[in-house]
Amino acid sequence: MLKKATANHLKNIFQLSKSYKSEVYVVGGTLRDIVLGRQCSDFDFATTDASILATQYAHSIKSALVPLDTTPGRETFRVVVKKNFYFDFSELQGKSIESDLNRRDFSINALAVPLISFIKGTNKYIDPHNGRDDIKNKVIRVLPGQIFSKDPLRMIRAFRFMSVLGFQIENKTLKKITTLSPEINRVSPERIWSELNLLLSSKKASPSIKAMDDIGLLENIFPELYKRKTILPTFKTLNHLEKLLSNPKQIEVKPIKEIKKILLEKSQSIKLGFLLYPLAQKSSTNKIARSRKTSRKTKISKILAQLRASNADIDFVNSTIICAHSLSNTKFSFTNDLSSRVE
Repeated sequence: MLKKATANHLKNIFQLSKSYKSEVYVVGGTLRDIVLGRQCSDFDFATTDASILATQYAHSIKSALVPLDTTPGRETFRVVVKKNFYFDFSELQGKSIESDLNRRDFSINALAVPLISFIKGTNKYIDPHNGRDDIKNKVIRVLPGQIFSKDPLRMIRAFRFMSVLGFQIENKTLKKITTLSPEINRVSPERIWSELNLLLSSKKASPSIKAMDDIGLLENIFPELYKRKTILPTFKTLNHLEKLLSNPKQIEVKPIKEIKKILLEKSQSIKLGFLLYPLAQKSSTNKIARSRKTSRKTKISKILAQLRASNADIDFVNSTIICAHSLSNTKFSFTNDLSSRVE
């Protein structure tokens, strides 16, 4: 059941679209969340003249308009209604909604409902790839065609959905990723960095990271980790680390408010620091400890810089590694004893 304020927004968008004679569809993640029974705080629309409709609606409600993609033919604009509540308008891909859905990544995202049907609550789904069944069965299935070849970042995205939604990637999709995993190097570092951060921000990222390792995708992202098999991270320990981050009360020293905030807001950087920790030798840790300037010359810093991480992110990951080394020199071992501290 839509909230009254949300329903009014949708009705106003529909009325505005009539003047452009543009069919508007609710698509993608919005419908996926609805099938899962989740509350929606953002809505995705696909339509022709998306930029015009988004601009006009933002103007009508005096809200901010944020361009997310200005590529001709792929324009996407966000109308920010209030904090954590917004509408994304994307240009319809192809000549029909079916053509648009066929160009998406996974069946769980290849869903559409005409806006008027959505408003009325009849929800006449357009579901050419049985996405609703896959959502109900918690399965991530890539669409037919050259989906990963056209955009290899979708391979990481599959594991992000696995992490965030708690779904499993079906075997044929896993086999395709295994075969095409070297293609990830065609993707810009900025996009890889962004997708990794989204994945690691999940409370249960460790199974996805382990699965990426199993099929060789992680090795193609961080080849330096695999040059010496003896320094690979222990994924079981990453799982225990996530339990601590999600429930700081388990830590023996009661975290103060500021520390709790850092654990929540920087959990992805802490996990990344753990993943890259085996690369940090004591000599490089001494460099890190001396100054921020020299810390950015270490192997780990160079890897992060190649991914276009900000200096602030690099410094935080390095600080995490310093703490890890400090703990490894005490009775608390970051890599060996963490699992024994968590039940």
